[in-house]
Amino acid sequence: MRLTATVVRRTIQPWQRRSLWTSVTTTARTTEECIQQATQQLSIKDPNICVALVSKSFPDYRAVTQQLASHFKSTYTLGCVVDHVPSVQHGISLLIGDKDCVPFHIPDSQERHKVRSISVGRWGRVEDFDRLRFQGNKLNEGGWDSFSTISRPANQVTLPSTLQTQSGVPSFVFMASDNEPDQLLDALDYHFPDTAKVGVIGASTPFITGEPYALFCQQEILGGGIVGFASYNDQPVNELEVKHTSLEPLGDLLTITRCRGNIILDLDQAGATGLLLELIQQGQSARIAKDQEFYMGIYPTDSDDLSKMTVNRITSGDPSRGNMSIDTTADLQVGQRVQFMKRRASDNVLVPAEKMIFGVVDKDHTIDAKPIQLPDTPKVLLDVFGGASENGIIVGRPGLASQILDVPYSVAKLNISSN
Repeated sequence: MRLTATVVRRTIQPWQRRSLWTSVTTTARTTEECIQQATQQLSIKDPNICVALVSKSFPDYRAVTQQLASHFKSTYTLGCVVDHVPSVQHGISLLIGDKDCVPFHIPDSQERHKVRSISVGRWGRVEDFDRLRFQGNKLNEGGWDSFSTISRPANQVTLPSTLQTQSGVPSFVFMASDNEPDQLLDALDYHFPDTAKVGVIGASTPFITGEPYALFCQQEILGGGIVGFASYNDQPVNELEVKHTSLEPLGDLLTITRCRGNIILDLDQAGATGLLLELIQQGQSARIAKDQEFYMGIYPTDSDDLSKMTVNRITSGDPSRGNMSIDTTADLQVGQRVQFMKRRASDNVLVPAEKMIFGVVDKDHTIDAKPIQLPDTPKVLLDVFGGASENGIIVGRPGLASQILDVPYSVAKLNISSN
């Protein structure tokens, strides 16, 4: 018996010319059925590039790359497993690029400079220790001149080989990554400071594949590295909009008066941790749970523009010395304005249906935290692409340093001009 899919078309303004991008998000009981439903709605069957974001709610997604290859004769196929896809949660989200897309792949090798944790629990690998030895030797060879800051890796400005041969500046860059994209982000920010960068950190998949992540590269599934593309078409990005739906400010804006690297020593000439503790003990804040997470909104050195604020987790603090550690690979600067923020009570928020949107899931409310409700009838959302991950998303607003954003229920929406 063949099921009839429900097709939902978003209300959008018609293009002035043919769009270079086509997107569709589908839900069905199996990955094969999701891809079949998408194929029926898409006119392009042999695109230059096909990006697939697959929810980790499927019992097995190791056949996805072969299924995509059988339905789409794309030159390049890439993507990853995410927690859920927009609106329908359980399903597959596809982005089809017609031309002017340059793919890239960064393998998870010893040569990669990693600035975050090398392993999580028992999932650490012997190669990590070889990589640390390799990086130490490279630093010894290059000396401190190759190490630009105390928080960022050395030799950080080399682009992926496929991008080195391109002329011009991309309109935007998309990537799916493990939790170590910083070296690539540094290179992209250096060469393309005014280009929007967006993407997703893959969902955790060790209990399905035996690897921490599941990235798609052609017909392979990889446990680490980075895949992505740069778009060199003439459709400009109007805005990369970021919203933190689960956060609210705590206290007033403060100024960094002493810091080093990612450590804030003083705010307004007073110990940073002591100021936060005072705010917690005041008024309604006194009822905050001891395990409550706190965040720091950080403004650029030359602006108090809320749209340019980045948000990072406060990872630790020393009440006696006042020191406070911020989860960032960027060096903080004296004079920057900052805002304490806290999580507020909120329901489990799903990523909504948008043209291109990415979101962060609370680690305690992932799609596999409770039994999956499989749909009885397939559903298709046209002009919708994106995904959410409990490990964070990649946000690089034009003119600002790119970052991993891991604040639960935050979303980033890329608005591409239709003119």
